[in-house]
Amino acid sequence: MEKRRRKTIAITSGKGGVGKSSIVTNMAYILGANKESTYIVDADLSLGNIDIFFGMSPKFNINDLIEGRKTINEIIVEGPYGIKIIPATSGIVELSSLTDEQRNILLSSLQELAEYDFLLVDTPAGISSNVIYFNSISENIFIVVTPDPASITDSYAVIKVLHNKTGRRDFNIIVNMVKDETEALSIYKKLLAVSDQFLNVYLDYIGYIPIDANVRHATKKQKLWVEHYPDTQATKALIKICNKLVS
Repeated sequence: MEKRRRKTIAITSGKGGVGKSSIVTNMAYILGANKESTYIVDADLSLGNIDIFFGMSPKFNINDLIEGRKTINEIIVEGPYGIKIIPATSGIVELSSLTDEQRNILLSSLQELAEYDFLLVDTPAGISSNVIYFNSISENIFIVVTPDPASITDSYAVIKVLHNKTGRRDFNIIVNMVKDETEALSIYKKLLAVSDQFLNVYLDYIGYIPIDANVRHATKKQKLWVEHYPDTQATKALIKICNKLVS
């Protein structure tokens, strides 16, 4: 039997509102539809929202795991195409900064998961201790950036902090909410220029997702845009990104 690849990808961003969680959930749908065994960890532990994208109301969550009431397999909820979601809490401030003991419980639980192809970790935005931790335990780090100048500045800040705190040098860039690939590459090159000047890191351009009214329509309805608008431009762009992951 072929062994699963077990690729862990943290998807993070410098600021909120860049479409990170939307990308994670729709990426998982594409991977699952292509028979890739996929987990999502909602790592925004105190303000989780991954379950909302799938129209779910989980009975248990990561807090039940950390408090010892449930095992990781008991809190998992299953979405379309067998996507397995490890849901976060909403409104429990104490989980916004995990203790060493809580980190150990969570990490050992993740290591108990059955074989999988992809584990997508949807981190909080910013540079909190949880953001640093979840990126440090992931094999790959994807940074989502938009044309917003604050997003570009904050993305650089995240790269700098992750590099300094974890020693990581390889970062993958997804440019979201752009007119076209010309604009996406322009933003990537801006980020690349300042990183090359001040940091010893490597930024890999993974792809872009264009501004697409269908994304907004689907999100308002708490639906996945790749499912409900399979032929829209944003879906085609995300499929290209996912194809790079499995190649």
